[in-house]
Amino acid sequence: MNSYGYSIALFCHLVSLVAAGAAAALSGYAARRVRAATSPGEVTRWGAMIEKVVRIFAPATLGLLASGAYMTQSAWSWSTPWIVAGLVGLAMIVMLGAGLEASRGRTLENELQSHGLSERARRLMRDPLAWTARAMEWMLMLGVMFVMATKPPAWGCAASLVIASLAGVVAAVPIWRRSASHPPTPNSPGQAQPAVIR
Repeated sequence: MNSYGYSIALFCHLVSLVAAGAAAALSGYAARRVRAATSPGEVTRWGAMIEKVVRIFAPATLGLLASGAYMTQSAWSWSTPWIVAGLVGLAMIVMLGAGLEASRGRTLENELQSHGLSERARRLMRDPLAWTARAMEWMLMLGVMFVMATKPPAWGCAASLVIASLAGVVAAVPIWRRSASHPPTPNSPGQAQPAVIR
């Protein structure tokens, strides 16, 4: 094994991981601002930030895969349980982010362009499914880091990913409750305003 090459790959792996974590934190903050927005301008501004930040995920993911592949070929095996778990966890994160969460984001964007800050747009801003996907991504990131650091046997790897996924769902439960109890907002821009009785 080329120890110097392995060290460089490990450095690139860690840099990619930090970049992905920072992007997740920034996009999560921006998503919270979108959820609390009271005007179309706020939604557009924070939504634009999310669009810029999520571009980091593609090169970060490629960096993780490329550096991880080099280290696996150099010192490990593709059948190593924690390496398989890391790949599965990464695939789950990508599917949740680029699949469910991105799809909900596009739906919100289309609604804002067509009808402004309508009641449907407000529901999409606090959409429980999108927030559940986001919470699961964060927990899965922690789960993947856990198996990479502790290198458990196969059952431990599987349990870590399952627990991380369930933790994400549980973390999103308060959001589901708040979304269900959120009162309608009739005075949204683009909607009819109630008459004022004098």
